[in-house]
Amino acid sequence: MSSIGDLLSLGLTDATHGNVLIVGDGNFSFARAFMRKNAASLASQQLNVMATSLDTHAELLQMYPNAGTILEELHAGGVKVIHDINATRLESYDVVTSVAPFDRILFNFPHFAEGGSRRNKIHRHRQLLRDFFASAVHVLHPQGQVWVTLCAGQGGTPADTKQRAWGDTWQIVHCAADARLLLENVHLCPVEELATLGYYSVGYQLRERAFWTSDSLSHVFCRQDSGRRAQFPIEWNRDMSFWITDNFDEATFLDMVKPFFPADRMTLSAHKLDDYHCTKTQRNAVTYRLHITSDVLALSKDDVNDRAIRALATVEASSFASSRAS
Repeated sequence: MSSIGDLLSLGLTDATHGNVLIVGDGNFSFARAFMRKNAASLASQQLNVMATSLDTHAELLQMYPNAGTILEELHAGGVKVIHDINATRLESYDVVTSVAPFDRILFNFPHFAEGGSRRNKIHRHRQLLRDFFASAVHVLHPQGQVWVTLCAGQGGTPADTKQRAWGDTWQIVHCAADARLLLENVHLCPVEELATLGYYSVGYQLRERAFWTSDSLSHVFCRQDSGRRAQFPIEWNRDMSFWITDNFDEATFLDMVKPFFPADRMTLSAHKLDDYHCTKTQRNAVTYRLHITSDVLALSKDDVNDRAIRALATVEASSFASSRAS
């Protein structure tokens, strides 16, 4: 944990200068806790912190009556506070881009809150994450990190202390992969120390009511080209089925497929799932399952699908195979 740090240090303790963006901070109590912990670094301008919320200033004070006192302390402590900032459109605000790039971008307990009195659909939460990651990379330093803290069980990684069915999680690693971000690290959030410093999460069902933060996890993402490796690489399976001729050779088939999944950046394995003989046409077909993973690439679904489609097209154009659609 020494190089990564936690939500209160962000691994910036030895940095000569750190540029930090906090988004979706609700009542700004996290920004206050972070400021209190890092007061000396802020005073010496070793750290520059911008804290934002989706609400306007008027909406903030109406929703969170205690926010006014927090804002006064933030201003006195050197934190730049900006209201009415949508975390999914960060690159569209001059006030944000003028300070970018950021070494750290933080989003604690993001959630799709529209219609907060109703049960929110999980796909809305996933889309919020995708849109946030897609925006964050536009204002992120090449070696920067994006930190997202979620409640226990939401993320869908092996690190979750409360394991849920995969379909019931927010699938945060896959959401980040769409923006070419790798999960570099995941660790427990320092909930007790944050509480001591005055942080309390709010916004549950659009009210001044806290999320359940016990065992919550901070997920730390980096760019896939940063030289760092994924803690939990994404794994994909893709099946290939095609007609074969009598001169089909498995080794040649694999040699055709491998260039689409370079060995220096991906791990590829394949095994035959099925042999099929069509009694009507007397043709033979095979089905192979490819297993693809990488700890240096953020392999998104679209990326893997594109590679698999191009690999299959190459195989089908060979002398020993043809498309089963024909």
